[in-house]
Amino acid sequence: MDERMNDHIEPTDATSNMSTPDAADAARALDEIDRRREQVIRRKIFPRWYWWAHGALTIALATALQSGRGAVIWIGVAGYTACALAIDIPVSRRARAAAPRRDLAGPGTTRRALLGVAGFVAILLGVTLTTGLSLKAAGVAHPATIATVVGAVMFAVGGQLLVRWEQAVLLRRSGSRR
Repeated sequence: MDERMNDHIEPTDATSNMSTPDAADAARALDEIDRRREQVIRRKIFPRWYWWAHGALTIALATALQSGRGAVIWIGVAGYTACALAIDIPVSRRARAAAPRRDLAGPGTTRRALLGVAGFVAILLGVTLTTGLSLKAAGVAHPATIATVVGAVMFAVGGQLLVRWEQAVLLRRSGSRR
């Protein structure tokens, strides 16, 4: 056995000369981490125009469907599909590129967000269907289109509010001090 293998090796790398950070440095580092976490949570994946564009598309589709004419319906469905894809593809790419880690805001956050979305959809459908059926029972012309306008405005405004609510929940659960 070689005698050199038992010799003590002194540390010579740069880390051996580093001093431990003081409390102020640690506080600044934690503040930076907190600021970056909040930045990720507050990122804007769904721009304001996204909600209004989908609302307008839905109104156009409802108008085409309520016309009752086959060609108009097919054109409306094709136009809706093409425009919805043109809106959704860039937004979904942006969302995938900016996807935060699942544990960013703690356990249970995904469940709470899904419950919020499910509640929003239930209210949206309930109000839209009730409006449409009530207008039809009252004999109002174009009840589906009018009800869809109500639903589209609720979607555009409520969708933005839902995103803000989800951000607030994520910030609260992440322990953000801001």
